[in-house]
Amino acid sequence: MKLLKILAAVALTISISSAQDVMQKSMNIMEEGMSEIQKGFLNNSVELIKSGTEKVRKGNELFSDKKVITQYLPDNKKHMVNIAANAAERIKLDANVLELNLENKAYIDAANAYSDMMNACARCHSIVRSW
Repeated sequence: MKLLKILAAVALTISISSAQDVMQKSMNIMEEGMSEIQKGFLNNSVELIKSGTEKVRKGNELFSDKKVITQYLPDNKKHMVNIAANAAERIKLDANVLELNLENKAYIDAANAYSDMMNACARCHSIVRSW
């Protein structure tokens, strides 16, 4: 019976640390992508904007599953899983809008989509992370 409890504790620890790893990797990739998009706008580089958008998509995809998000959130914040999931969905949609506007050479609208992505990030961080 003791062995079973130890194994359960180890499994829980691995599960939590795995969620932390996914979260950290996701946030690092998204931060890199957002910085690249901003640099692309500042330097008139559509290629930088596109590659940054792809990084944001990749990072966002890692942390959009409600099960992973729930594992990451502390017990007193687990009820906020939908806020984080909605932010992930909003970022996904904004990335699509950004790319469509780039294709149409509507750079102001593309920049507005980037701004909305940034707002989705900030909203989630301010609510879920309480800062």
